[in-house]
Amino acid sequence: MAHNEPMWHLPLPGEFLLLAHQESGRVRDFEQAAYGCAAAELGELALGRRLRVRVRKSKLFGFDVYRASGTIELLDTRRTGLGWADDVLGTLQSGSGLHGWLRHRRRAALALHRDALIGQGLLRHQPGRLLAGERHHPDPSARGSLIAHLRAVYDQQAPLDEHLLFLSDLVDSAGFAGELGLRLSWQQRKDRARGVGAVLDFAEDLRDTSTVLSGAIPSPRSGGGGDGGDDGGGE
Repeated sequence: MAHNEPMWHLPLPGEFLLLAHQESGRVRDFEQAAYGCAAAELGELALGRRLRVRVRKSKLFGFDVYRASGTIELLDTRRTGLGWADDVLGTLQSGSGLHGWLRHRRRAALALHRDALIGQGLLRHQPGRLLAGERHHPDPSARGSLIAHLRAVYDQQAPLDEHLLFLSDLVDSAGFAGELGLRLSWQQRKDRARGVGAVLDFAEDLRDTSTVLSGAIPSPRSGGGGDGGDDGGGE
């Protein structure tokens, strides 16, 4: 299935969380996963042209340089028919600061979309025993299919679309692309930063929104590898 799309449809936050959960049932960094999941919610709404992130940027040697973290601008607040998306739109106000909203939303977003994956059979919840924390094991076939599809895009064997741009930016910024065997070449990174190549025909505001959302994911905590709330303390 390396060059085929996965046989199910998940929103961006569901795909991100499926990739964030390792085969061991843990996540590498709970806070990164939580921020990434909330950012993916905004990304899904941006792809549906419900919002965008306004940024200030300039050009330096042909590269986009972003001057601020960005503010959320609502474009369409009509109901989507998707419960979590309508709830998010209901909490947003045009001009909301990106980082403040992500910080407020992050844990609720992770819990909601992880429960959805459990309900779909794509995550298996393993309760904690004694001092061992709870774990959430991803379905190996579903996760492997998604990784294979992304790898084909990274290897330029399958086309990059706007949805996969958002997902790959999030995965890359969250720091687990490498462990999934996903690596952008220097030329691919340069093309994205300049808005050329595979992303040339994408709307500029979508490219900007993807870049700023993924850039809002915090760096790994010092000491690395922690599971934090994934061991039961984060929900």
